[in-house]
Amino acid sequence: MKRMENNSGRTRYISETFLAAMVILVAAAVRLLHVIFTARLNPLANNLVLDSIVYDRWAKALVWGGELPATKLMQAPLYPWVLSLIYRVFGPSLTAVRSVQALLGIFTCAFITVFTRRLFRSSTAGIAAGLLTALYLPAIFYEGVLLPATLVLFLNALFLLLMVSDTGQAGPARLMAAGFVLGLSVMAKPVALLLLPFALLYIWFRTKKLSGDAAIDRAGAADRLETADARRGVVVNFLRYAALVAGLVFAITPLTIRNARMTGTFVPLTTGGGINFYIGHNPKANGFYSVPFYRGMSLGGTPEVQRERMYLLAEAAGKRKLSPGEVSRFWTREGLRHIAAEPGASAALTFRKFLYFFNRYERASVESMYFHRKFGGIIALPLPGYWFVLSFALLGIFLTRKRWDRLILMYGGVLTYFTAAIVFYVLARYRIPVVVFLIPLAGAAISILLKMIRDRKLFDLLIMAITLLLIFYATGLTVARDTSFGKASQIVRLGKVYANSGDTARAIKTWKEALKIDPGHPDAERCLKNSGPSLTPGN
Repeated sequence: MKRMENNSGRTRYISETFLAAMVILVAAAVRLLHVIFTARLNPLANNLVLDSIVYDRWAKALVWGGELPATKLMQAPLYPWVLSLIYRVFGPSLTAVRSVQALLGIFTCAFITVFTRRLFRSSTAGIAAGLLTALYLPAIFYEGVLLPATLVLFLNALFLLLMVSDTGQAGPARLMAAGFVLGLSVMAKPVALLLLPFALLYIWFRTKKLSGDAAIDRAGAADRLETADARRGVVVNFLRYAALVAGLVFAITPLTIRNARMTGTFVPLTTGGGINFYIGHNPKANGFYSVPFYRGMSLGGTPEVQRERMYLLAEAAGKRKLSPGEVSRFWTREGLRHIAAEPGASAALTFRKFLYFFNRYERASVESMYFHRKFGGIIALPLPGYWFVLSFALLGIFLTRKRWDRLILMYGGVLTYFTAAIVFYVLARYRIPVVVFLIPLAGAAISILLKMIRDRKLFDLLIMAITLLLIFYATGLTVARDTSFGKASQIVRLGKVYANSGDTARAIKTWKEALKIDPGHPDAERCLKNSGPSLTPGN
């Protein structure tokens, strides 16, 4: 609870429950409207593409039978597993999926509110962080599409809620639960495994801090008692570390067993690491996702085609049948070979990824938030985006620097997803998990700035305002946008939806619009050609 003094001198308290309830009301209202508007206004609401198609087919195969996708080892399985549970309960309803994801988003807002308040012991920081999450535009958008982003946000927020205790150090049982949730997050997006060392560091720093406080309280006690307490502390600390790791191992063990039964080899998580590494480091790599090339040949633009061609090429190079793990290692070596052959270009690419990671633009490979915003609804509103949260978070890192040991998990989360962007490539849905670690820092910054206003520290406030404006300018720069081909592809997709609904005239108009943006777009030309001989692009 947060202790506050009112004008009468009496003490009142703001409970975590009340704070979470305030945020939940806002988050629930926004998300309910988003679900409704998506179903009513967005013609792409029931149109799935690329990874979304794979997840949908995967979930349906788990519920009603059928062949699992060829990418079942390459892609993280937790999201289609969760999707299959939704289908089993509600049927193959995309509205039901969006509703469940909206519910996860509401819980995420509540979790962030509570653990931010615990981290900074500030109700204001908790409310600010919760409201930022509730109104965060990319989070709302991804709750409306069939991609794992919402699930990853929820799991990471729950992990932090379990790790951050209001009374000091979390006990072994709670840490085991935190480890289990972290394991689930790893099964949704394997890069979350990099959070483990930071979680262990957080336990160590919190134990050290609490042990120091206890030593002060015991000043003057007998040496024998101090020695006994020290030994007991070592055992308890070991149990904490072991509990966290055990929870994580317990979570991912079923996946490892499944992989072993499918392949006969040890594959702890997925086989997608090497393939994604090569996508991020090949002659055509640009820092974002782009169709990879190998020795001048395209490896395809869909998960299934990429898997097939990457297996064929790896086995052709090895002149034998390869296991999934060996295929992954082959493409890792090819990516490293490219880096070694082109060190200058690779260094320049790494710098571009650095810029892209801190760039305001939400670059997508499956669903474009900017294209979906054109259909109206909640996501069309000027809600806070990445650059807004990032700016306050960077200021928050500076303003809370004296609490660095308590914020190891926040720094670790930022480093984890930044590292993933550098090692692989930058995509909006891969970058969004970092906001769980940025938003608490942003909430702390807002809280401190408000306190400066209340205390009338005008000079300090002026310096912070100027600093924040400079950060706004830097993070608000758009250093890259979607390509004309990518924008045209979204429009072609919309035209296909119109054509499938029987609105041929509108479809043709849409495809011609795509050709204006990207003349010669092969899919747009093919669609127009198939619409009839009198409706070719030249007519």
